[in-house]
Amino acid sequence: MASPVKLNVLDGVARIVIDAPPVNAQSIAVRRGLWEAVRMAEADPKVVALAILGAGRNFSAGAEISEFEGPGQEPWFGTVYNRIEACTKPVVAGIAGAALGGGLELALACHFRLAAPGARLGLPEVTLGLVPGAGGTQRTPRLIGAEAALRVMLTGQPMSAKSAEKLGLVDGVVEGDLAETTLALARELGQGGSGGAPRRSRDARAGLEDPQVFEAAIARARAELKADPARARLEAPHRVIDCIEGALLLPFDTGLAYELDAFEELRESRQSAALRHVFFAERSAARPARLGANRPEAPGRIGVVGGGAPGAALAAAAAGAGLDVRLMEQDEAHLEAARARVEALLAGEGRTPEAVGAAMARIAGTGDEGLEGCDLVVETLPDESGLKGDLLARLSELLGAGPVLATLARSPDLSELARPLEHPARFIGLRFFGPVHRAGLLEVGGTEGAGAEALGCGLGLAKALGMQGVLAEPPVAALVSGAGKAAAEEQVARGEASREEINAAWAGFGMGRAFAGVGLADVAGWKRAALIRPGCLAMANAGALMLAQGAVAEAATLDVAMIACGAFPREGGGPMHWAEAEGLAKVEAELLARAESHGAALWEPAPQFAELVKNGQGWGDL
Repeated sequence: MASPVKLNVLDGVARIVIDAPPVNAQSIAVRRGLWEAVRMAEADPKVVALAILGAGRNFSAGAEISEFEGPGQEPWFGTVYNRIEACTKPVVAGIAGAALGGGLELALACHFRLAAPGARLGLPEVTLGLVPGAGGTQRTPRLIGAEAALRVMLTGQPMSAKSAEKLGLVDGVVEGDLAETTLALARELGQGGSGGAPRRSRDARAGLEDPQVFEAAIARARAELKADPARARLEAPHRVIDCIEGALLLPFDTGLAYELDAFEELRESRQSAALRHVFFAERSAARPARLGANRPEAPGRIGVVGGGAPGAALAAAAAGAGLDVRLMEQDEAHLEAARARVEALLAGEGRTPEAVGAAMARIAGTGDEGLEGCDLVVETLPDESGLKGDLLARLSELLGAGPVLATLARSPDLSELARPLEHPARFIGLRFFGPVHRAGLLEVGGTEGAGAEALGCGLGLAKALGMQGVLAEPPVAALVSGAGKAAAEEQVARGEASREEINAAWAGFGMGRAFAGVGLADVAGWKRAALIRPGCLAMANAGALMLAQGAVAEAATLDVAMIACGAFPREGGGPMHWAEAEGLAKVEAELLARAESHGAALWEPAPQFAELVKNGQGWGDL
């Protein structure tokens, strides 16, 4: 197979291009290609310098995360990057698009760095429960100091090229042709210009000049982490701080070894495995197989039928997200009342008067333009109004085969509502978990006949509103989280714990509170694990039943839904992942024991458990 790394020599400069679509991830093939290209360039007497670039839109968006599931293959990232840094000829990185994770670590190992104005640079490993494992925690603080390095690694957020230049992470931002400028600088350096000797990040001292300032930043980071219970329970941020401190206290090679040990320990941890699972699950949920070749498309304009509380909340969320809204009410007086509700919601979210005004300008009453030009029309009448079916039928007739028609009805079955519609393939259900303006989850439902374009429109709306969208019919989040709360109620009824103790255990694990309006009690750490276990078991079992009913296509989608609605911690991976990590045989045995002692209603194992355990399989095999 052809190497994903291309090498050609132009006027004494080895042009090394990573060509591994779509994002030039640092796979084993790319690492081998880089190793060989650098070896050949350094051995070639005609080459005076090297330039490393990315093909397409990105320099390199990081590691091939799927490779983290097993032991690392040589050459490891750090082995390759150390080889590049040790090159006796100047190496210049030309960074366009994303340079994230291993991609940024590669750039840091180069001797000089140029970036395009739109480049994004970051070390997001902490979001996967990891530390940068190829020199990121050692080179970065040497270049920019502890405070900035901690900010980059603990938030995981990318920075702009200008910000990176200001910090000293890159040497310049190139407004013109990045590749040509990178090659020109490499050629100049190779010919002895601009201080052309290799300038290695391992030798940088700018960030280490004041040890007291460095250690003060470390101390502040530790104190802030300890003060935030949600972050304090995460393992990776603590190790990031330790590794960055190691850049000050340890020789460079010892610091690299310390960093790699931390990376490997975290890679094998349950937290990191869970976070990596969620990383892939969220991407799968955003592009479910049922959409086929269709991509979720955000509606440019939505129609909202009904200006009561749900309709006003949807209109406010959509207009606040930059969508045009057409608001339909029965008369002008009701329309003005609805607009007042929308404006109050927008103002109550802390927006400036100017931002509120801009959002309100995107909302027009249907008396102005009707529902023409809408991509999505959402009916928002209360379920108990008794008018929902007739209204949907009239809207379906009015809209024809144009806009997607949706309902906020929380009915567990859309089939009855879809039956009289003229275009049932363009009909979906939208279920926000919690108030629309605060929801993190939008469940998009459809009958068997719902079309991929309509479902994609619902998922596109979720993305436009900044929510996690999942395909689910009937809605699953309330049912699965309700099973967990039922287990907690049973614990209290049986005298196993108080409501306050269970709340404390749930909150400490990251599942919110089992009982609203009830405080927290002090609970020993060993007892917390025992108190959350029934809730986790019940949610996993309820999720398996939802799978059996075909409510969702994959167990991973359930995990995404439960995390997005706040019912399960992200670092726990969701109830289905939790059950698999515990061992499905063990979970099935506990469910059977509880069914015998506590009753079958909540605890009778879903049929998939026996099937998967018998065949030694997991949820992904269903």
